[in-house]
Amino acid sequence: MASITDVAREAGVSASIVSRVLNGDPTLRVRDDTRARVLAAVDALDYAPNHAARALRRSQVGTLGLAVPDMHNPVYAAILAGARPAATQHGYVLMLTDLDDLASDTTTFRRVVRGGAVDGLLLQRDGAAAGRVVERIAPARIPMVFLNERVRPPTSGVAVDDRTAAALATRHLVDLGHTDIGHLRVRGRNSRSRDRQAGWEDALKEAGLPVRHDLLGYGGAVPEAGYRGLTELLAHPRRPTAVFVGSVLAAVGALAAARDAGLSVPDDLSVIGYHDTWLADHVDPPLSVVRLPLDEMGREAVRILVDLIDGKPAQQALVTTPAPRLVLRASTAPPRSPRSARSASRTRLR
Repeated sequence: MASITDVAREAGVSASIVSRVLNGDPTLRVRDDTRARVLAAVDALDYAPNHAARALRRSQVGTLGLAVPDMHNPVYAAILAGARPAATQHGYVLMLTDLDDLASDTTTFRRVVRGGAVDGLLLQRDGAAAGRVVERIAPARIPMVFLNERVRPPTSGVAVDDRTAAALATRHLVDLGHTDIGHLRVRGRNSRSRDRQAGWEDALKEAGLPVRHDLLGYGGAVPEAGYRGLTELLAHPRRPTAVFVGSVLAAVGALAAARDAGLSVPDDLSVIGYHDTWLADHVDPPLSVVRLPLDEMGREAVRILVDLIDGKPAQQALVTTPAPRLVLRASTAPPRSPRSARSASRTRLR
């Protein structure tokens, strides 16, 4: 098996240059032909870096943790799809765990953290007690990066452009002709909740429409919360004709609430969700959503975490490429005209 010394000899450079090229060291200044020579030598000798040895030298176990509030949420599967290969590329194994399980026994969790069972932790918090427990214990012991959230220094975090995406979703409803547009917020005092609400407000103000806070409700991130949230909005005397739901799972619950209220989606109520997953295409009707770069966020989060493990300073990243985009399906349409609505009402009464 070829060693890094063999690669260095083949390329005519030092072993440290080979190591820095392979690790993507941004401070390395070498000519393009030198870099190409190193990569050609790697290919010719079929060299594979010994990440296990590197981990031992650094007293590391070669494992990263990813803690999420709900392992059944397909949004986290999309983040994992980007994070897992990125971890492998950096020489780590990525382990997924449920946030509630991680925080349920603080004594065990402290032992895991102090004992170095993982080299770093990616954390998706949702404002619940479990997230606060992990958030309080972990940072003092291991490097940690917050997922899907804007944070303040010296904390590290990576987020997507929630405000732009929420405005895009709401603007779609405005362009269809809706004027009474509700919003079901996600849980917690975090940037996700604030930015998605702000994007909803931005689009309404841009269109010269009033921001009706009586049509602002809580939809959470699970179908049950989305069902309750839309049921409450529909109780208003002047109910919405369209709603932007800040979570794809909550939007699934909202579809069920509309059906149980005797409403047809999208004829009586348009519904647009947030984040595109396999689920959105397999509900009835298929759900319009705004798609964001979740796998790219997963990759960026791992990069930041590995940098922290390597002793680099905290970073806050906003993933804007690719830009948020609409994925239009059958759950959104122009509002009924008053005349057609009266006709449909008479048909139902016969």
